[in-house]
Amino acid sequence: MSAVLAPIKPADRIWVVGAINGDYRALRVVHQKLAERVRPGDRLVYLGNYWGDGSGEHVVTTINELLLFRRYFIAIDGVDIADIAFLRGAAEEMLSKLQQIQFAPNPGEVFDWMLSRGVAGTVRAYGFDPAHVQTTMRQGAHAISQWTSMFGDALRRHSGHNALMSDLKHAAYSTDGRLIFVHAGLDGSRPLTGQTDTFWWGGSMFEAITERYYDCARIVRGSSHGQAGLQEREFTLSIDGGAGRGGHLIAAALDGHGKIVDHITSA
Repeated sequence: MSAVLAPIKPADRIWVVGAINGDYRALRVVHQKLAERVRPGDRLVYLGNYWGDGSGEHVVTTINELLLFRRYFIAIDGVDIADIAFLRGAAEEMLSKLQQIQFAPNPGEVFDWMLSRGVAGTVRAYGFDPAHVQTTMRQGAHAISQWTSMFGDALRRHSGHNALMSDLKHAAYSTDGRLIFVHAGLDGSRPLTGQTDTFWWGGSMFEAITERYYDCARIVRGSSHGQAGLQEREFTLSIDGGAGRGGHLIAAALDGHGKIVDHITSA
C-alpha cells in the first residue's frame, strides 16, 4: 500500500494513544504507566496531535518526551522499529502546510484559518508571536518566504523534531486487515488510499459509520470534537480524552479484533 500508510503486524496487544495536544504532563504520566505494562510482542500507535494548541508552553517538551519513549520502546528486546507508528494529526497537517504557506493563493486567510484551529501554540513554541506572524502573512511572498525559512530553522534547532514530522503516516492498518487506525475521520465510501484530507477533517464521516468497512473489524481514532473519553460502537472506537483541553490522555490496548483488553489514563 501507499508509503503514507503504516502496516502494523497483528499482535495480541496493540497500544493506541489518543490526541495529546501538547499536554506534556498527561503524556508523561501515560508513558510512566505504559512502561510498566508494555512487553515484547506489543505494538504502539500514536494517533496524532502532538504539537498542541493554546499557550504552546509545553510543546517542545512534549515532542522530546515522544522521542525519548520511542527510543525506550524500540530498545525492548524483541521489538522492531516497524512495531511503532506515529500518525499525522490535524496539528501536524497544519504545521506541514505552514512551512509552505508562501505558496498558498491567500496566505493571510489560510493563516487565520489555522489560528482558528489552534496553530498559535505551535507558532509560540518555536519562538514566534502569532500576531506578528499574522501581519507578516499580508506583506507579500518575499516576507512570507523569509519567515517560513526562519520557522524551519527554529524547528530544526530542536533535535529530532523535523525527523519526526518526516516520519508521520496518514493512517495505519493491521496487515490482516482487521484494524485501521486514523487521526480523526474516515470516509466509509472510499478505500484507505483515497481519503484525501478526511483523516484530519472528516470527523463527522467517522461518526456516521454504521456498517463494516471492507473486512475491518474496527476503525480506531484518536481525536474527536464531540464527546470525550472512550466511545465504543460496533465498528468504531474513539479514544480522545480531552488532553490539552482540560481533560486527560487515554491509551488503550486492543486485541486482534479491536476489543479493549487494557487501558491507561493520565487522570
